[in-house]
Amino acid sequence: MKRKIKNLLFDFGNVLIDIDLDEAYARLESLFRKDFKREVVEKAYLDYECGRISTDLFINGILSQCEHRVHALDVIEAWNSMLIGIPEYRLDMLDKLRLNYNVYLLSNTNEIHEAAFNRMLQQTCGYPTLAVFFDKIYLSHRIGLRKPDPRAFELIIHENNLIPEQTLFIDDSIQHIEAASALGLKTIHVSGDMTMEKDIFRQKPAL
Repeated sequence: MKRKIKNLLFDFGNVLIDIDLDEAYARLESLFRKDFKREVVEKAYLDYECGRISTDLFINGILSQCEHRVHALDVIEAWNSMLIGIPEYRLDMLDKLRLNYNVYLLSNTNEIHEAAFNRMLQQTCGYPTLAVFFDKIYLSHRIGLRKPDPRAFELIIHENNLIPEQTLFIDDSIQHIEAASALGLKTIHVSGDMTMEKDIFRQKPAL
């Protein structure tokens, strides 16, 4: 007997919020010294996304690889330049989906970006936090785990008593999709020019 989908688990970047990674990386690259150590930057980024280091330590780690003229605000502005915005119609979509599904968010993100997209949300519709649109949100820097680590998915499954086969995970990274599929979750890989509103939830989803 086919199990009906009861739970929706969303990624955030390039699924719900529009982002431009190339812009952010280009701006960050412009701040670095010519002899910067990429491994130092990458470690700081991963540690920060998993909540292992503070915002101050992250920024200081990045500054250690930058030209002397660069300041903390330059790093923050470059880092936040990847966040384009959250279309209000996607927030309306989430509201409607919650009438029929349990809706969760799992995002690889960090404290700087969380503050930035909450400011965007406040400006867009007056809500102080993205949490109002979900039954529960899971952010990597808060839970200490980032996708595709299976423990991130297992945490959500166990905390909310979810049946994997009744849970649909939507993400733009094939690595994350494969990790979720291995645990039995149903998945949709958002690729190319696919969007939530155009390709997946254009009408009431028949799941």
